[in-house]
Amino acid sequence: MTDAKLQKAREAAEKAQRELEALETAEAEKKAKLVAEREAKQRELDTEFLATWESLDSELVAAGSKSAADAVYEGTDPIATVSVFWIARAKRNAIRQHAREAYYRLNGEHPADDFARELNHRDMQIAQRLEEAIDGAANRHAADLADDLDAKWLVSGEA
Repeated sequence: MTDAKLQKAREAAEKAQRELEALETAEAEKKAKLVAEREAKQRELDTEFLATWESLDSELVAAGSKSAADAVYEGTDPIATVSVFWIARAKRNAIRQHAREAYYRLNGEHPADDFARELNHRDMQIAQRLEEAIDGAANRHAADLADDLDAKWLVSGEA
């Protein structure tokens, strides 16, 4: 090859290299912008979530607060009540885990140990809890009946 052809090939290669670098730079800037936008959106969502997680947790406490004894006493399904309790408890732990993760993303450090603490593990002991619920409801029904009997069949001490 002649020097002119070599020089022309070098210039074309240098031009292609500059164009490639410009495209790579533009692509990197585009990716960096997307990452920055995604991080800003995540910060916004984390901030919003941390402002509301406790109310979400409280709603689940209320949803799972009915006791199996109350359900038996009222004549409703205690198994459904127990299920609602355990499902709400699992959801509360998911909310608390998400709160800890959001805190970490926002602050770059783990929250204090008492922040959104995971609910401790408890064995379900369904049979034992149902037995206790039935026993508790039976005692309440007996007490209600005793009150009704006393009101109807005993002379009150009031004059």
